[in-house]
Amino acid sequence: MTSTPRPVTGVSAWAWGLLVLLPLPLLGPLLAGGGMVASYRSLAREGAVAKANATSARQWGALFLIVSTGLLVAQLVWGLIRMTQPSAPASGFFPQGIPITLYAIVCVVHLVVVIAAVVRARRGEVVRLPLLRSPS
Repeated sequence: MTSTPRPVTGVSAWAWGLLVLLPLPLLGPLLAGGGMVASYRSLAREGAVAKANATSARQWGALFLIVSTGLLVAQLVWGLIRMTQPSAPASGFFPQGIPITLYAIVCVVHLVVVIAAVVRARRGEVVRLPLLRSPS
């Protein structure tokens, strides 16, 4: 009994986004976004659905990578500025914790989007996100 191979749908491009779950602080999200961007090259040749899903995953991965890296840098800069001003009174988590809180929210949103996209791509659907340009 022979089985016909399933067509490539580009689900792996979205699955790279699950690397955000790696128990490596700050490195998981960077690997997730980078993996989503890098997977486009190999999937673009696998058919129209795979290319469209790889394009969407690349765009989402790039957006996630830029936003999460920017928030981490903002937290680092804010912390360094606060360290150089020892005379400033300590005042709880906020406002110093705003960038890292936003970073955590962005990671949760990313995880929800990636899980939904993996499910849809696995069914053979093209994933289109309203924030991104539609893949051609």
